[in-house]
Amino acid sequence: MDDIFYFVDLPGYGYSKMSKKEQEQVGKFIEQYLFNRKEITLIIFLIDIRHSPTENDKLMYNYIISSGLPCLILANKADKIAITKVDDTVKNLQKELNPIGDIPTLPFSSERKIYKEDVWNFIDNLFNNCN
Repeated sequence: MDDIFYFVDLPGYGYSKMSKKEQEQVGKFIEQYLFNRKEITLIIFLIDIRHSPTENDKLMYNYIISSGLPCLILANKADKIAITKVDDTVKNLQKELNPIGDIPTLPFSSERKIYKEDVWNFIDNLFNNCN
């Protein structure tokens, strides 16, 4: 990214096969990273568009909110549902996770790269407003 910014992929919680002790260690690492790293400009929170947010999704969302950092919710796997249902599904996910609506929620497909322009435009606008 030309040393302008970096994406950092933090460990997930979805299909992890870690022991409870390892999960605690990872949780502490994530907490330290989010609360001590001053360079973080945006947290991109990935959720699966095909399902209602899980309890883990809700816990992670609340944890991200408590960090006070800017956040974008990406509803991934948008290619797995009918294109006519994407907008309504994103709105429903937004209402369920962030009923106030102050955190943007965008569809995305990492597999087919659809909706990527909207995501890049959001990131670009965020960085342009930070400078």
